[in-house]
Amino acid sequence: MSVDRPIARALLVAMDDVCAAGRSSARSEALLAVSAASLDLTLEEARRDRTSIEDAVVSPDARRALVDALVIAACIETEVDAPKERVVTTYASRLGVRSPWVALLPALRRRSVLTIQRALVSRSPDGRRVFSRLWSERGVGGLLEAASFVAGLHRDPPLAARFRALSSLPNGTLGKAFFDHLDQRGLTFPGEKGGLPERMIHHDLMHVVNGYGTDPAGECEIAGFYGGHASKMGEPQWFTFFVTALATFHLDLPVSPSIVTPARGAFDPARVMPAFLRGRRVTTDVMGAWDYWSLLPQTLEESRARLGIAAEEHA
Repeated sequence: MSVDRPIARALLVAMDDVCAAGRSSARSEALLAVSAASLDLTLEEARRDRTSIEDAVVSPDARRALVDALVIAACIETEVDAPKERVVTTYASRLGVRSPWVALLPALRRRSVLTIQRALVSRSPDGRRVFSRLWSERGVGGLLEAASFVAGLHRDPPLAARFRALSSLPNGTLGKAFFDHLDQRGLTFPGEKGGLPERMIHHDLMHVVNGYGTDPAGECEIAGFYGGHASKMGEPQWFTFFVTALATFHLDLPVSPSIVTPARGAFDPARVMPAFLRGRRVTTDVMGAWDYWSLLPQTLEESRARLGIAAEEHA
C-alpha cells in the first residue's frame, strides 16, 4: 500500500501504542505484523525513526484515516478496554480529529447496542445510496417501494423469474454461481416475498466474485472489500463497513439485522487487509447503478477482469 513514509511510520507507532495499552495478545501482534507488511515497514524502523505525529501527518483526511485505523487496534482483543480507548482518544485530540468512531468507543466497551446501531444506521453508505437512488429514480414511489420491502410486502414476479432463470446458465459463469449461492443458502430471490431488494444484491454478488464465504470471517472480508471500494469512490463514511464488522463479528454484538448472527474474534487482519486493497482496485462502482446483468453470463474469470480484480487476487 502506497503511503508516505512519515505517515506510515506515524501510523505504525500509534498502532503499536494502542496495542501495548491494556490487554494484549497474539491478536494485537498479528495486527501490527499485517500493518507493518502493508506499509512496507518494520516496527523497529518505525520506532527508530519516530517523529512528532503532528508534523508527520498534516492533511486533515490523513489524520482522520489514521485515527479511525486506531479504532481497529482498540477492538482487536475482542473487547474494548479503557486503557486502549484512552490512547486512541489522546491521539485524536493531538491531531484535532473529531471521529464518530472514536466517540463510539465507550459504547462499544459498554456493549450499548442501541447507541451502536444508531451510529451505524445513520452513517451506512449502502443504505444512504439505496434511498438516494430510489428517490432520484422514482420519487415518492421509490420511498413507498422501500416501505413495502421493510414490511415484507414487495413482489415482482418477472424479476424473480429472471433471477430463477440463472439456473440454466453453464457452470463456471457468474450467473450460475450466483444462483447456487442463493439457492444453497436458502436465500429468497429478489422479487419474491422477503427477497433482497435488487439494488442491494451487489453484496452477495461480490461474495461470489471474490470467493468470500458467508461465515463471520468471510463477512469481515467483504466488509474490508467494501471499505476499500468506498474509500476509493470518495465515500466519506467508508469506515462504517469496518466498524460494522468489528462490532458484529469480532465483539459479538447484535447490532446488525436479526438475520445476521453475531460472533466473537472473526476479524482477521491477514484476510481483511488484502480484501481492503482489492476493493480499492475495483474499477466499477458496484454500490451504484451498474449493469451487473451483462456480467452474469460471463465466466467468473471474465467477470473479475471486467471489475478490475485479477485472477490471482481472488480468495
